Amino acid sequence: MTPTLPPPVTDGDVLVRLPATGASWPTTLPAAPGGHLLTLTLGHPALLPAAHGRLPAGYRLVGVATDARPIGQTVDVYVPARVRDDHPDWWLSLLSRAERVFDLRLGPVQRVLAAELALHRRPPTDRTA
Repeated sequence: MTPTLPPPVTDGDVLVRLPATGASWPTTLPAAPGGHLLTLTLGHPALLPAAHGRLPAGYRLVGVATDARPIGQTVDVYVPARVRDDHPDWWLSLLSRAERVFDLRLGPVQRVLAAELALHRRPPTDRTA
């Protein structure tokens, strides 16, 4: 049986991998463009913000890798093409911090990151950022 790809993402969407050090990584994120909610996944449980720590407005945590299968000291931000197009200064600021950018138009990238992409595409259960 051949594995099938998840539903395609919008053409031009990307997943941006940022380096993260400890639970203070949220302070390194550029302010999210107004009116947008960007989703994040963490590469290790040690990166969870402290109980008193909060994510900046406009960002929402949707998943964390487990201790058993960590990705590393990274934060992945799902960036829709329209956000990149509408907010080029923000995009360049985020891009300057990036360790890697995954082009989600590519089938192999979609296959490898399928479980993580599903977290980013899942409808939110609440509206908190």
